[in-house]
Amino acid sequence: MIDKLIFVLYARPRMRSILTILTGIMLVCSAMADNVTALRPAINDAAAKHGVDPVLMEAIIRHESANATSSAARRKNNLAGIMGKKGQRKYASKEDCVQDLARLLAKYREKGRTTVPQIARVYCKSTSTWIRNVNSYMGRIRKGEFGEVESNSSEN
Repeated sequence: MIDKLIFVLYARPRMRSILTILTGIMLVCSAMADNVTALRPAINDAAAKHGVDPVLMEAIIRHESANATSSAARRKNNLAGIMGKKGQRKYASKEDCVQDLARLLAKYREKGRTTVPQIARVYCKSTSTWIRNVNSYMGRIRKGEFGEVESNSSEN
């Protein structure tokens, strides 16, 4: 039934254009998710090294970099929106940024900041939006929306 509907819609020039655009959007969205998913080995290594939750790290990266497509992610390899004295930090590689994020989260943990709201207070300006989006990404990651997650990740 769906196949017939798609065929009928595709036969109409206007609908063909709409379906082509929607297909393109779906492909772009799929590629965006893969940009971060491909970094999971680096995320997992950094998280294990610094004792932080890799799901939290991935959620921050997905939110802060628009799934690794933001200008800072592309031009500065800054996936996590990490700021320096002169604005957003620039990294030699995306993996370097992942390591820096893990170090930063470990420092927060040492100061007793372990929950998303506690981290948000020192990590960003618009805390309620950040908390909502990071928590949403964490749930989506744990549900497997971006692919299978290793089962040994710690929970925050």
